[in-house]
Parts: sequence; structure tokens; C-alpha cells
Amino acid sequence: MDGSMATPKRDNPTMSRRAVIVLVVVYALLAVAVTVILFPVFWMASSSLKPQSELFARNMTMLPVRWTLENFRNVWEGTAFPTYFWNSFKVSALSTACSVIISMYAAYAIARIKFAGSYAFSLLLLITQMFPHILLVIPLFVIIQKLGLFNTHTALVIAYTSFSIPFTVWMLRGFFEAIPAELEEAAVIDGASMMGTFHRIILPLAGPGIAAVTMFGFIRGWNEFLFALVLLQNHDLFTLPIGLASFQEEYTFRWDLILAGASIITLPVLFFFLVMQRFIVQGLLGGAVKG
Repeated sequence: MDGSMATPKRDNPTMSRRAVIVLVVVYALLAVAVTVILFPVFWMASSSLKPQSELFARNMTMLPVRWTLENFRNVWEGTAFPTYFWNSFKVSALSTACSVIISMYAAYAIARIKFAGSYAFSLLLLITQMFPHILLVIPLFVIIQKLGLFNTHTALVIAYTSFSIPFTVWMLRGFFEAIPAELEEAAVIDGASMMGTFHRIILPLAGPGIAAVTMFGFIRGWNEFLFALVLLQNHDLFTLPIGLASFQEEYTFRWDLILAGASIITLPVLFFFLVMQRFIVQGLLGGAVKG
């Protein structure tokens, strides 16, 4: 018995060393992956703080030798960048609001109302995301032109909303199906209507899904380039990706303006992501407690 009791004691240190080695390898690989992913962002931010003489110097440095905010001042005061910024925010916010509101009711109907072909319809929504959006440029352009919406922000809001709805409906459908139907039955017994149950019980529990699709829709509209390029002609209506591309001149690149503008574009996305990520965590914890 003494020998049998001693065997596990000799094996435990071995198992712990293996676990430590596995953790070290995993975290080392994760650190390498994060470094590779974040290095372009770091280089963009670092270069945006360099004066033009350092940007085009032969000996490149990781950090600026002389720190300056001149590039940010030039892009914000010397160009139409503030107009592009407001245009992108307006289009992204409106398209996100439209897609989230429509998707909430559509996904709830698909999750709760069972009809012939409901699952096939859900798969069809997902299949639409497999086709590149460039295939829809010409048809969408013709439709927008016939509606008289060409060269307007309304055209972009319609385009971004239509592209976001299939994915957001599919994603919210999973969240709604994960909510026990017994909660709705209990609310109905207490006298709540279907819409009252949806707004007061289902939506709070589906907070993580709504936050996720909101973040998805906003970032998608904020970064979209192709349809803004095709559907807009007036420079005063340009969004940030198109406005940033206009800093490319015929024979030269205004790297000082491009890098500073790209850094400014990144900041709202990072801020929005951090805020929504916190909301997602709170929503998951709250849903777990309520469930």
C-alpha cells in the first residue's frame, strides 16, 4: 500500500511540468500571433507621429526621433477630412440602426414561429454571405439609379443595411432560440402581450447578441469602400475610406496625411469595440443569472 500511495506523488510533478510546458508553448504562439497582427497598427501609429523628413529618411526607426502632431493637424484642418468623418459616422449609424431593428423582429419570428421550410430559409440567409459583394455592384447600381438615389447617402444606407441583415438575422436567431420558451409562457400567463414579452424579457436576455450585431454592422459600414466608390460622386458626400484614398495624388502618395487619417479612423472603431465588449460580458453574466 505504501508503494501504491507513493506512485501518484511521483507522477504529479511530471504532469504539472507537462501542463506548464503546454501553457508556455500556447502563450508563446499567441504572443507571436498578436505581435504579427498588431505590428501594422503600431507602425501606422508610430509613423503618423513622425515629421515628413523622418517618413522618407533612409534609416527607418521604429519610434519617432522627433514626435509631432503636425500630420494630424494638417489632415484635420487642411483637408475635407472632418466632412468625411461625419459622413461615415452618419451612414454607419443609420445603417446599423436599421439593420439591428429589422433583424431583431425577423430573427425572433424565425426562432419562434415554426413553418415549413423555416430551417431552409435560415440556411439561405447564411448562404447569401458566401458570395462576394462585388457581384452585386452592377445590379445595385442600376436599382439605385432607377430609384433616383444615386450620389446620396440614402443609397449607402440601403446597401449597407441589405448586406448586414442576412448575417444579423442568422446570428440573433441563435440567441433567441437559446432563451427558454418557458419564460415567454410565464409572461403570457401573467397577462403580458407578445410584443410586451419580447421587449421586456427577450431583448434584455439577448443583449449580448444585439451588442455583437451592432458592433458588426457599425464596423462594416465604417470600413466599406467598394459601394461608396461606386454610388458616390460628390466629394462632399465621400466617406472616410474614399476620402482617404483621395489623398493619393497622380505621381506621389501623401503618406503623412494617409497615416494620420488612418490613425484617426482606427480610434473610433477601437473605442466602440471596447465599449461594446464590456457590454457583451455584462450581458452574458446577466443572462446566465436570469436564466
